[in-house]
Amino acid sequence: MRAGLIVSIVGHVGAVLMTMLAWEAHTTLPPQGAAIVPVEIVDIAPETNVRALAVEVPEDQVSAQEEESLPDEPQPAPSPTPTPRRQQEPRSDEFNLADISGLIDRERNNGRRQQEGQRADRNQRGAGLGTEERASMESRVASLMDRHLRRCWRSNEDMPDPDRLIVTVAFQLDRNGSLSGQPRVVSPRNYTFDQYMNEAVNRALRAVRTCDPYDFLTTDPVVGPYFEVWRDQEVTFGRQQR
Repeated sequence: MRAGLIVSIVGHVGAVLMTMLAWEAHTTLPPQGAAIVPVEIVDIAPETNVRALAVEVPEDQVSAQEEESLPDEPQPAPSPTPTPRRQQEPRSDEFNLADISGLIDRERNNGRRQQEGQRADRNQRGAGLGTEERASMESRVASLMDRHLRRCWRSNEDMPDPDRLIVTVAFQLDRNGSLSGQPRVVSPRNYTFDQYMNEAVNRALRAVRTCDPYDFLTTDPVVGPYFEVWRDQEVTFGRQQR
């Protein structure tokens, strides 16, 4: 009886095992893959607070990208070729008085030449006069002036002691022979409190102004072209009038 019980148990167990094997063979298993996640459909706002996930990049790729982004190292500029320096002459710190004196003399000579050149431009024909020629022309001018002023001057013979009443007047003429400025008394120096000398001075000044212009000098064939000879006049009135 025990043997039959054991055989019966073994048979039932085997039948159960066979049934389970047959059921597993016919059952369809769902495909294995990604996990199915339930999704809920919602409205999307114009803006979102979801940030993108950072993507990890391997270190070797990061170093390669950094090397590519680095700027090229500047090439060193070629060194300029040194130019030969001229040997400077030694300077002397000592003053050379002879050179300074020569420079001053040259400046003075240049100034004299410029002044002489300006006078020559104004008086081209009178620049070449010699001493004797100039003296002769000045004598002629004095004679012509004396003859002209006698017609305008009132003599001092009607006053007491006329020999001492001698007056010298200086004045200038322009190129037309007219007075350039006012005549001035050269002598006497002080005549304010001398009644007769004061009158003699007034007569001399009046004669110079009355005889203006002196155009006879410009038309004279001898002295007319030499303005520098008759430009400055100094005339003495009295018994020794020239």
